[in-house]
Amino acid sequence: MYHKPFSKIFAPCLVLSLLTLAGCRKPFHLDQSAVTVEMPTEPVTLHGDHTELKVAYSIAPKAFVPKGVAVAKLIQIKGNESTEIARDVWTGPKVNGVKGRKIDPKKGGNADLGFKAPTKDEPNLSEYWLEFISFSGTTSQIKKSKKFLEEKTYDKAPKKSYQFRIKLTEGLSLLSRTGQVISTPITIPARFVADTIEPFEATIYFELNKSLIRESERKRKEILQLADFLSKTKEILKIEVNGYASPDGEIQFNNELADERATEAGKFVINALRLSQGLKDIQFDLNNSKLYIQNKGTEDWKGLLRGIEFARIPQKDQVRSIIENSTLSSSEKQSQLKGMHASWEIIAEDYLPPLRRANMVINTKVPPRTFEERMELIRMKSSEISASEMLATSEQVTNMMQRSEILEMTKSQYPSDHRAYNNLAVIDIESGRLETAARNLDAAAEADPSSPEVLHNQAWIAYLQKDWFKMNLVIKRTRSNGQRLPEFEALMAIRSGKYSEAIEALNGQAQHPLLALAYCLNRDYNAATKAMQGLDRQNPNVLYLSAVVAARSNNSSVVQRDLEALVASNPQVKGTLLADPEFAQFRQEAFFKNLTL
Repeated sequence: MYHKPFSKIFAPCLVLSLLTLAGCRKPFHLDQSAVTVEMPTEPVTLHGDHTELKVAYSIAPKAFVPKGVAVAKLIQIKGNESTEIARDVWTGPKVNGVKGRKIDPKKGGNADLGFKAPTKDEPNLSEYWLEFISFSGTTSQIKKSKKFLEEKTYDKAPKKSYQFRIKLTEGLSLLSRTGQVISTPITIPARFVADTIEPFEATIYFELNKSLIRESERKRKEILQLADFLSKTKEILKIEVNGYASPDGEIQFNNELADERATEAGKFVINALRLSQGLKDIQFDLNNSKLYIQNKGTEDWKGLLRGIEFARIPQKDQVRSIIENSTLSSSEKQSQLKGMHASWEIIAEDYLPPLRRANMVINTKVPPRTFEERMELIRMKSSEISASEMLATSEQVTNMMQRSEILEMTKSQYPSDHRAYNNLAVIDIESGRLETAARNLDAAAEADPSSPEVLHNQAWIAYLQKDWFKMNLVIKRTRSNGQRLPEFEALMAIRSGKYSEAIEALNGQAQHPLLALAYCLNRDYNAATKAMQGLDRQNPNVLYLSAVVAARSNNSSVVQRDLEALVASNPQVKGTLLADPEFAQFRQEAFFKNLTL
């Protein structure tokens, strides 16, 4: 009988056994117990105009296998829609053909996974999860999973894979967008009292390279008012004249031209005074330097800078940089600006002519008038009543419509006085007429670019209209005048995610909601609590911020106290609180459930 060699019998059996064992090999599963995640201690917060989230995690030693593959995904879930934001791919040392992090199974691994993306101001109800998917990295499995491994789309996990998710945080906190300004629009008081000094200001405009006062200029309403003002018998205290030239051309010629313009404007004032019947009683002495001051004329680069503040000019930032550069001479500035043809053409046509001027300020002592006398002059539209008298009268009127009418008449009668424009704007703001208020404030700023009240109110309008570009411009202009707008500067710093700058802007104040908000966003909760001490506990914004600080400090009793007070004063916030990620950890608490019933 023929017997097959033992080796020929055993070999097929061995292969069959190995295949059977291979088929029974346990698939690789990265278990949740093998992954440690450093959970965020607070909700994802809008940082400037971006959302940022970064999570650290680690894979334990001996949890991986040489032929293992694991994918860590940062997932955003909104409703039924899941979106992959970031991912890490981990592979054992015996896996080929997959791009990713190689891991030593004996040592394990550590990584950070995160994202930074632009975010709109609208509430984002998304949840953020860390998802792990693991499977055996055999050649066939890798081939089947190629799309899943290489494309950052939210595809279904491969067959025979194991997955789990860890919830990181719920929703996007818009805490940085809750900042509010607590100051109010500012009215400029008339400060008019008996025998006070009343300034009258007017400007004469000249043609290019000329200092002769045109006949058309003499007939302009403002100049006629000046001549009429000077023709009346008044006690003149001081006359000050300034001449200016536009900064185009040779500097010495321009300065001489500016002096000539001041001289001509001075002659105009003196001639108008000589027509006064009471001039001999005034004992007006032209040689008295305390009475008549004619300042040295100059090229008006500052005036040009103010003029283009809100203008639309090509390469505007570069134009500003050239004008502000103190190391450049006038001719060098002109040369560089003229080289920017498109920009210079607009500047030369629209913004240089108003700089060719002479400005006159006449201070007089005004005798007192009663309220009734002032009202009668206002009704008559008399030119004898001063701007300050009209403003003082508007302050004494209780009827808001009548006050507006007086201010409108003041604005019409004294177009160079910024106070009437500003005070009208305050009424417009209080009445919700923001566009009208903005126009009045722009006119006020043109009349007096350095008025602190006007600058404050312009920032207020930008705040109400959420015009952050204009607010930045107003803040820059305020700083260029050596002034500050601490509240608005802090608000803009918070919106930009620069919390330390916001704290510095409000450094002179011990308590302020914006200061508390900046400390909270900077994760200094003790300082935030101190900054809220003494603030109005009836203010919903203060109550909300206090509750957030308490929630982030895990102080449930204060959270309960503040949210109960908030809901009591504003029941409509219940729905918002339910979706607010700042209080997600308290949703199962009895007080929170009762609060939002």
